[in-house]
Amino acid sequence: MSKRPQTAYDRGLMSAVGPPSRLPGEMSVFEVRDRAWLFDFCLAAVVGLAVVGLAGHDVDTALASSVLAASLLFRRSHPSVALALGIVGSLALLGVADTPQPAIVVVPILVYSVARWSDGRHGLIALVAALFGAVLGPLRWTGQSLDAGSFVPFAITLVACAAIVAGAYLLGSRLREARQRQRERQEEAIRERKLVESEQQQRAQVATISERNRIARELHDIVAHSLSVIVVQAEGGRALSAKRPEAAPDVFGTIAETSRQALAETRHIVGLLRGEAGRSDPTAYAPTPGLEDLASLVHRTSETYEYSSFGAPPPVSQALGLSSYRIVQESLTNVLKHAGPGACARVTVAYTADAIELEINDDGVGAAATPGPAGHGQEGMRERVALHGGWIAAGPRVGGGYQVRAWLPLDPAPAARPVQPFPMRT
Repeated sequence: MSKRPQTAYDRGLMSAVGPPSRLPGEMSVFEVRDRAWLFDFCLAAVVGLAVVGLAGHDVDTALASSVLAASLLFRRSHPSVALALGIVGSLALLGVADTPQPAIVVVPILVYSVARWSDGRHGLIALVAALFGAVLGPLRWTGQSLDAGSFVPFAITLVACAAIVAGAYLLGSRLREARQRQRERQEEAIRERKLVESEQQQRAQVATISERNRIARELHDIVAHSLSVIVVQAEGGRALSAKRPEAAPDVFGTIAETSRQALAETRHIVGLLRGEAGRSDPTAYAPTPGLEDLASLVHRTSETYEYSSFGAPPPVSQALGLSSYRIVQESLTNVLKHAGPGACARVTVAYTADAIELEINDDGVGAAATPGPAGHGQEGMRERVALHGGWIAAGPRVGGGYQVRAWLPLDPAPAARPVQPFPMRT
């Protein structure tokens, strides 16, 4: 199909909108990706034209000079190929010409290039070959036999050629070593950055796991205690409704209050997980339970439970106050679950100069309690106490019942700790 001739309309349109744009990554005929290769091509062309032109009508000299100049085309991309072409061209030039030729300027350039852009072994080969040529060249140019008249020019030429190629080798090798050191520094920086990123990821994972465990402990303590209170109150309310119907509203009020509180705390924790705390719930920033809430916790759990404290509550951190509250809460939950019907509990809190001592006793079945499914209550209490550098012990009492004792230091690293009275029950 013949191409439609360009009209005046087409020319006007092209002048208005400009030439068509190229796709990303597309190259025009005037763009070259590797500018270093373009420089080497131009260098080889200029040197080749110059040495061939200066060779005159000597075809053999022009051919050997062109081979030597062509080695510059591969000095960066393939240094070993450039070295081979340089050796072949130099030997050919020595064989066909008995006078110095302009093409020998390629030799130091080639030695520098191989020493810089190749490994150390090829650089040494180029240096040795160039030094060998620095001896053969003056011998060829001054004659095969050295006499008193030709020795001085031979020595001067030899020293000059050797110094030029040695200087080119040293310059190229120094630049190659500098580039290698820079690459090693970059690789070391990359390794260090990856190591830092790996450590940050590990710390983030540890922090995430720790936060999940903390939230799991909070949910366990809230749900387990609240449901245990609700179950006990519901069973008591069912029995009480037949004997004393007038007391049933109090029982159901306790159930409702416990349920509302558990629901509010659960919503608060879920809101923290979702990042929604404080957006719609004005009570989201309410303080967490602490030492001042222990009495209400005991009385809310059961009217038959007793609470007593000794000493003035010291100012403690939010974490220490919450841990004390959760330990008492979990202990009362275990009383509701395992102590048996009608069991009473007594909570005693002592505030000393350096610690908070908690003691929860009940008069239930104690060691005769039916073992239930394995839970995480006592494990959670141990973890809470360990966070503050204290200890906790729990087990059946000698006279019956069960006892939990915890010691939480006000100083996370006290000088001396009291001895545990008995080991934890697993």
